[in-house]
Amino acid sequence: MIPTLRLMGTLSRMIMNEGNQRFAKYGLNSNQFIYLIRICEQPGLFFSQLADQMKMDRTTNYRAVQNLIKKGYVIKTAHPDNKKVRCLYPTKEGTAIYPELHAYEVWCAQLVGEKLTTGQQQLLFESLTLVEKNVQQHLES
Repeated sequence: MIPTLRLMGTLSRMIMNEGNQRFAKYGLNSNQFIYLIRICEQPGLFFSQLADQMKMDRTTNYRAVQNLIKKGYVIKTAHPDNKKVRCLYPTKEGTAIYPELHAYEVWCAQLVGEKLTTGQQQLLFESLTLVEKNVQQHLES
């Protein structure tokens, strides 16, 4: 399994590095484009929800979002029912570059599945979902 684990890491780094290079023109680095995609797709997301989705610690998540706020791509507002909770929304600038970010994600998905049959793609998804659940369960216990 070590070669498989290393290969998964290599693939992830290749895609993230390419994304960081593509979106450097917008000042997005350190995988910030991924955070912005999630916020654009789920306006009103809480900090904690985003951290859970990204599988990142709260501090790293907070820093990434703060950088997006400083760059003008995201705003945070108090939740209408709970003033302690902060909701994240894309700004006009964030929404304007979302189509390019999403197109990159679509391109990556096509690239990853290019030579796989539909059945192989489904099997890969199911296998990785099982692996993710297994790792999550062991890390939480």
